[in-house]
Amino acid sequence: MWSNTPKIAVKLRRICGAVLLLLLATQTSVFAGELDGKVFKGLIGPSANPDLEDSLHFSDGHFWSDICTRCGFQPGPYQSKTTEEGTTFQGVLQSDSRGQFTYDGLIHPNGSIDVTIKWERKRWYWTTRREIAFRGQLQDAQPASALKETLAAMHRQNPNENPLCARF
Repeated sequence: MWSNTPKIAVKLRRICGAVLLLLLATQTSVFAGELDGKVFKGLIGPSANPDLEDSLHFSDGHFWSDICTRCGFQPGPYQSKTTEEGTTFQGVLQSDSRGQFTYDGLIHPNGSIDVTIKWERKRWYWTTRREIAFRGQLQDAQPASALKETLAAMHRQNPNENPLCARF
């Protein structure tokens, strides 16, 4: 019985290796960090008419919006995937007191970006939900801020003193 163990182990390794190669060959690539170093400038606001100038940054596997970080939303990890239409990404920005933004975006080959953002803020007596949007364009000349710098700047800000944050 034990004399076949090495042969079984070799066969099992070959099968596992073949399955792994098959999985890698058939999966659509998903990369966190693929967008690192990119900055998009545009408008954020109600889906029908975004009205506030904002920038969307990608660095160190995380993303954030300038307005959202000033309002206490922490940079969040993102996942991206290259498709026939362009590069898609998803991620969540959370705030302890203002809820969360769930981002679902598409970066077109021409550098334009369209993002649907679902905001949800739970309270003990109701939950507020809104859909907002970010529309912008890739900025080639402006590298993204480092994640560490953004987090440090957030500690020096008070969202309650920023009138834009009243919207959230």
